[in-house]
Amino acid sequence: MKNERAFTLAELMVAIGLLGILAAVISPRLDTTLSEAILNARAFEIAQDIRRVQQLAVTSGESHRFEIHAANRIYRIRPQDPFKSSIKTVNLDIQITRVTSNFQDIGGGWTRLDYIPTGIPSQTGEVVIFDNRGRGRAIIIAVGTGRVRIVVR
Repeated sequence: MKNERAFTLAELMVAIGLLGILAAVISPRLDTTLSEAILNARAFEIAQDIRRVQQLAVTSGESHRFEIHAANRIYRIRPQDPFKSSIKTVNLDIQITRVTSNFQDIGGGWTRLDYIPTGIPSQTGEVVIFDNRGRGRAIIIAVGTGRVRIVVR
């Protein structure tokens, strides 16, 4: 007498149904987590690049700029000298749906933050990025020290 263990079609359908329900419950959470991870990564990248501008100004002995075009979601790092080319240009991810900046307006939709060779910023201010769910991260630059920090908005 052979004892065979097998699944019936009904048992298999119940198992697949349960997996489908489980996937439907977990899927939106994974999407939210991924979206938030991208938002945090971009905020961190912008903060690091602003710190890089400060470091470039100090080490080169020349003023450097962080310029951002909020409407086009682009930023760049460049020397203050207009005859020198940009060091880095970044197009933000499509998941970043809105950007605001209260830095000095330089026309054409661009705003800028300058660092002088002592490492002091030209002004205080912030860049705020938002994802498609309306969550935001503010990259805040402190006046005097140029300290850069990220805050949830």
